[in-house]
Amino acid sequence: MGRLSTSFSRMLARLTAAREAQERLVQDAAHELRTPLTSLLTNATVLRRASELAPDAHARLLDDVEGETRELGLLVDELVQLALARGRDEPDGAVDLAELAGRGARRVYRRTGRLVHIDSDGTVVQGLRHALERAVGNLLENAAKFDPDGREPIEVRIRAGAVVVSDRGPGIDTVDLPRVFDRFYRADTARGLPGSGLGLAIVREVARVHGGTVSAARRAGGGAMVGFVVAAERVRSVRGGQLDGTE
Repeated sequence: MGRLSTSFSRMLARLTAAREAQERLVQDAAHELRTPLTSLLTNATVLRRASELAPDAHARLLDDVEGETRELGLLVDELVQLALARGRDEPDGAVDLAELAGRGARRVYRRTGRLVHIDSDGTVVQGLRHALERAVGNLLENAAKFDPDGREPIEVRIRAGAVVVSDRGPGIDTVDLPRVFDRFYRADTARGLPGSGLGLAIVREVARVHGGTVSAARRAGGGAMVGFVVAAERVRSVRGGQLDGTE
């Protein structure tokens, strides 16, 4: 009875924590959605007097509406991805992290023209393929966004279930390091950049689902190093060699 009582208490504690996390997400999402919606409402009100506007003012107003609509769409997409990262409907399977990084690298090149160098030990993990691909892709897109004019390739290092993406951008201020994975958090240097502040939060959620953690650090010589690692028991093989106890 004592063990049953302890297990029941732990279950209730986990349920309470999950409910509180859900409520925080809803509150944060409501706050973030309110800003573009308010802007769109204001612009719609002004558009009722479109005939009174000068041509250049009318064009700027339409640009604002289009920009806010794109940002709103991006925010909704990333909220959906964050919710999906929490789900476990996708079956576990063997996932080659270098393969995921390669697909992400090709997408980044198509969108930005940035090259990506991948240094992998051939790690294969047991995990959710789509969730892990989203996490790796978010890290690459984040690096490209903060180092848009960089001439050096973005670097991906994969070792024993850990994925670290490095860039040579402005880096992360020390005060921001503990918060870069928080939902909707945007450093002062990122205020003018596109995005909702959910990309790295999704990375953290994917890592958590896989029993792992995230990390962010300043790179020696300038830039940032951001990544995640899955739980050791999820690492199935490295360079084709089977690891004991991981099946």
